[in-house]
Amino acid sequence: MNVCIVMGKIIEEVDFKFIYNNKLLSIANSKIQLIDGNQVEIFGLDEKADYMYSNLNENDIILISGKLVNERKNNKIEVESITKINSK
Repeated sequence: MNVCIVMGKIIEEVDFKFIYNNKLLSIANSKIQLIDGNQVEIFGLDEKADYMYSNLNENDIILISGKLVNERKNNKIEVESITKINSK
């Protein structure tokens, strides 16, 4: 089972894109900084992408539940649920 739960501060504005493949897919990407100073890329698809783009801003503190994905030798977190803790 691949489940990870992280909390961190958004350090990059959310980037929102549409991907046209066999079907329409939206994707939102950003980067968060964890409490220990490490940075992790996060992404959400479809409804999660819409939520990320419309509700999250740089310096917001968020709690993410998701799964770790290895993409081109980079570890990213695919968001399954996200909660905005507060904003600064």
